[in-house]
Amino acid sequence: MASLTNVNPALAAYLNEADPALWYRVYCPGDRYNIKTSNIAESITSMLKKAKGYPITYLIEFITKNLGRWYWKRREDALSLTTTFSRGVEYLLAVREHYADMMTVKRIDVWRFHVHGGQRDCLVDFEEKSCSCGVFGVEKIPCSHAIKAVKSAGWHMSTVVEAYYRKDYVYVSYATNIMPNVEHAPIGPDIRCIPPIPKRNWQAKESLVGLHG
Repeated sequence: MASLTNVNPALAAYLNEADPALWYRVYCPGDRYNIKTSNIAESITSMLKKAKGYPITYLIEFITKNLGRWYWKRREDALSLTTTFSRGVEYLLAVREHYADMMTVKRIDVWRFHVHGGQRDCLVDFEEKSCSCGVFGVEKIPCSHAIKAVKSAGWHMSTVVEAYYRKDYVYVSYATNIMPNVEHAPIGPDIRCIPPIPKRNWQAKESLVGLHG
């Protein structure tokens, strides 16, 4: 906010007056992702370049075939994981553990810990799954303070990382098979394709009533 104030004071003032829950992830009463991306749409568009200009039946079969291949590769990738969590989460935990080793911790009770070090001293509450730095409660992945508290308590990391980051959840995300169309009967010369019968809207009906009234 200090940097934003230096660049655009009017915008910083507007954000301060607005409800922080509308734009500040930490104050949002629900859960929000921290990344917005159109990568999946771009991947689909890139894939469809080879099928452009072909009949719609071929296009559908082309999409089905490629999505089935993608799902299969991701299932295999999830099964090949030798860690508890996905690769991205495991890397993030390793980086945060490096900084956690430089901190000190004092246990308050069964669930709460006071962690010293880093940019600020923080209170970690495992009953609420939160840390006063805000990272643990938002990401559902322990921050460096929470990692230090977990290690001092002798608990396993899986007790504090949300279950949907586990490799079995990654596998389940792609568990559904996308089946190819094996019963498709090609259209022969004896089959006549006609356009659908359009339905008139109420304005057109009223105009017809007025003409014949």
